[in-house]
Amino acid sequence: MTQVRSSVGITKEFPVKVGLHQGSALSPYLFDLIMDVLVKDVKKEAPWNMMFADDVVRCEQSIDRLEEKLEDWRKALEERGMKIRRTKSEYLALKDVQMRSCKIQDDELKSVCKFKYLRSYIQRDGGLESEIQHQINCGWNNWRKTSGVLCDKKVNTGLKGKVYESVVRPAMIYGAETWPITVAQERKMDVAEMRMLRWMCGVTRKDRTRNEFVRGAVKVGPMGKKILESRLRWYGHLQRKGEEYIGNRVEDIKAEGVRRRGRLKMRWKDKISRDLREKGWEKEEAMDRILWRRTIQKSNANPT
Repeated sequence: MTQVRSSVGITKEFPVKVGLHQGSALSPYLFDLIMDVLVKDVKKEAPWNMMFADDVVRCEQSIDRLEEKLEDWRKALEERGMKIRRTKSEYLALKDVQMRSCKIQDDELKSVCKFKYLRSYIQRDGGLESEIQHQINCGWNNWRKTSGVLCDKKVNTGLKGKVYESVVRPAMIYGAETWPITVAQERKMDVAEMRMLRWMCGVTRKDRTRNEFVRGAVKVGPMGKKILESRLRWYGHLQRKGEEYIGNRVEDIKAEGVRRRGRLKMRWKDKISRDLREKGWEKEEAMDRILWRRTIQKSNANPT
């Protein structure tokens, strides 16, 4: 047996005068590394501070506290050659909370009823209407891109169903595992999906063909079952994580103040409790990842 020994030396330092090219694999890593160093003294832990590259969300319980922290961010960045773009910064206050405008120095931020962060919409009242409509639009966009295959009469309907489940449906249910979705919102998504499936199969209302027959032809199960499966899968993930995990900490946050009269808005934990009660499952079952996955997939299996 032959052994080879090699020694690794450190080269002399040399100046780098050319920046990274667009699309370089090192670019996002180095940018994130620099941003973490720049804001390490002003950044708080999630969910009070969420940061994806240079896309930052800052949460506070009072307007004065928010402006104080925004000023700290401004100083930390501008002292190192970076700036907060005022025209793209938005300010959202909770529903029915009367507050004065939010400013960075003398620049007033735009007040909005909803804003988009990492492809998801957050509403002032905590609802899902904007998010649901946005995901339906994303599904239609992907459907149009693949319509050459989905609407081709020469393509087998089973293959169309596989393409649909691989390209269109994931765009529609992106982030659905965290939605406290209502029955009406679920029905809205199901109606949009049935329009796509009927168009794929060349079936109109005049044909008087039932939805179950169309779904059976393309082998695509109901949208509600897929959302339920995603929600339970995410619940199992949270159960196996520790209490310090961001998902578990957010779930236990309680809003201060006195709530208005009327029925409480559906929460994600309420939805999960109902799911477990209807299925007859215990939360301890989610601790076994493989068994939990097999259980929810078997329970929500698509009809063939």
